[in-house]
Amino acid sequence: MSDNPLITLLGLEEHARRAANSTELGFVVVNDSRALAVYRQAALFMDGEGLKAVSGVAGIESGAPFTLWLEWVFKRLASDDVRQAGPADLEGADAEQWSEWLPPHALLLPLKDRDGKRLGTLLLARDEEWGDQDIALLTRASDFYGHAWAVLHRPSPIAHWRARLIAIPKWRLKLAVGIVLALLFPVRLSVLAPAEVVAHDPAVIRSPIEGVIEKVHVRPNQQVAEGDVLFELDRTTLTGKLEVAKKALSTAQAELDQATQQAFFDSKAKGQLAIIRARIEERSAEAAQLEDLMNRSQVKASRGGVAVLDDPAEWQGRPVNVGEKVLAVAAPNDVEVEAWLAPADVIALEKGDPVSLFLNADPLSTVSAKLLYVTYEAIPQPDGTLGHRVRAELAKGEAGPRLGLKGTARLDGHRVALIYWLARRPLAVIRTVMGL
Repeated sequence: MSDNPLITLLGLEEHARRAANSTELGFVVVNDSRALAVYRQAALFMDGEGLKAVSGVAGIESGAPFTLWLEWVFKRLASDDVRQAGPADLEGADAEQWSEWLPPHALLLPLKDRDGKRLGTLLLARDEEWGDQDIALLTRASDFYGHAWAVLHRPSPIAHWRARLIAIPKWRLKLAVGIVLALLFPVRLSVLAPAEVVAHDPAVIRSPIEGVIEKVHVRPNQQVAEGDVLFELDRTTLTGKLEVAKKALSTAQAELDQATQQAFFDSKAKGQLAIIRARIEERSAEAAQLEDLMNRSQVKASRGGVAVLDDPAEWQGRPVNVGEKVLAVAAPNDVEVEAWLAPADVIALEKGDPVSLFLNADPLSTVSAKLLYVTYEAIPQPDGTLGHRVRAELAKGEAGPRLGLKGTARLDGHRVALIYWLARRPLAVIRTVMGL
């Protein structure tokens, strides 16, 4: 032993840190510690591993009575702080066995890692009581013993993370696993769009001629039969033109009669007959055309159904062009769903995908339908904004709702993970704002 305890302590620390494995380190701990203080017996116990080294013994018999008793003592007396122990700390037969196996004065030194976690305990026993200097030196030695042991048993990154996972409470692990599984649960990617119940194949009634609507004979949702008059155009101008055409035709007929009589006496009059006949044909065709326009000015239903139009009063007196839509006649039970999908909400949709309609008039019930098509290009909606027109046919056996009812349609696409369903819209906003 050196006369200078600090030099001895530094030399012992160097021996401990140079140990190649736990066996060499255990030998240094239980045997070379005599350079700091005198003791008769030493033992090293590591938590979770058991008895690792005993002074003066080459090997440890795991099933020997001394080994079993000593491990029990360590488990009973081990502490996170340095403490002294003796037979008085045990009771009955255990105290008597102490006197048989160990000297009366023992010093228990915890070995800790740099985080302060106890790795094991070093027991030093001798016949004399422990002095303050010996305890101070051995306490310092136990510090670098613990650090050296931690270095030799430093876990791999995988083992480190495994230990951290094991340390997590089971209920937290179960909760985390449950959340992950829930986020991976497949759900249908869906979007919402304003929708309306429209006619499937309506008969569109357009203005046959250019003019002004004089009167609308039907009201919205009125039942009409084939041949019923729907509306008529103002015929004042046509009536005047027809009267003029008929008078011109009568005049031409009179001229033809006069020219025919003169042709018997005047050869020049014969040459006028062909001209007059051509004029009669022209006037006759003009009158026939005007009569046809007169008849067409009264628009009739081409088939039975329900009249679909806006306020009739708004149409009266309105000028219309040829082919301009005025109203429609639709079968009340032959309906489908029309929706307008905003360009930002367009997802991958295929024909036959499910569509659910939630009517404003009956929000608790659902009308089931199947997708027919989604227009490729966005077109102006009735409110002026751009949107993609969506059409869906009602499912077989589904009772058709009343024509004109409005609501919200949910369009279901392919299945995706719940986390994607939740993050799709925020990610799109982030990409738009940040330009990613």
